[in-house]
Amino acid sequence: METKKLSTEVKEVDDTLGYVEAYANAYGNEDSDKDISHQDSFVKTVKEDFKRIRVYKNHNQTILVGVPKLLDPKDPYGLKTGTQFNMNTDDGKNMFWDVKLIHDNNQNADLSIGYRVMERDQKDRRIITEYKLKEYSFLTSWGANDRAIATSIKNAKDPQEFIAFLVKAYNLPYSDARLIALEDILKTLSNNETPEIKTAEHKSIYELINTNF
Repeated sequence: METKKLSTEVKEVDDTLGYVEAYANAYGNEDSDKDISHQDSFVKTVKEDFKRIRVYKNHNQTILVGVPKLLDPKDPYGLKTGTQFNMNTDDGKNMFWDVKLIHDNNQNADLSIGYRVMERDQKDRRIITEYKLKEYSFLTSWGANDRAIATSIKNAKDPQEFIAFLVKAYNLPYSDARLIALEDILKTLSNNETPEIKTAEHKSIYELINTNF
C-alpha cells in the first residue's frame, strides 16, 4: 500500500457530533510524487469499497479514530471526506480536538490516503485514472524522531507562541491522559526546561506543535 499526503483547509467541524469535512486528495495538480489524480479516479473505489474504507491516525491500523460518513469523488476540487470521529475512545476524541484546534487557529490539517494504483493514463503516465482506496488518515507527524521534535521546540525563538497554543488546547475537552500531559508540557515550557517525551500523549502534543509552527 502506498500513501499520499495533502495539506488542506478543513471545510466543516461540528463540535456536537464530532464530525469533520476535509479533502483527502486534490485533482489535476502534480503532487510531490509527480502524480496527477484524474477527476474520476476515486469513483469506482468509492462505489465498490465504501463500507471497507477506514479512518486511521498516521496510517496506524491499530489506531482507528473514526468512520467515513461521506466520500464524494465527484467534488470538483478533489476527494471530499466527511468523518465521524469515535468520541468514546481517547484516540478518536483527541484526534478530533486536534483537528478542531488546528482549524480554529487558521491552519491546514494534513490528511493522507492509503491506496493502490489500479490504472494510469496510457499517454501521460503521471495521471492516475483509478485508485483502490484502502483508508485515509489524519496526520499528526511528519516522521521526525523524538529528539528532533524536542530540539526544535527547545530552540524556538518564541516559545510563548507555543504556550498560547497549548493553553487553547488545555481548555478543550481532551481525554484525561492528554490534559495531564498538556499540563506537564505547559509547566516545562514556562520554566524554560528541556522538553521530554515522557508518554505517548506527550509525543502527540509535541508532534502537533512541530507540524503547525
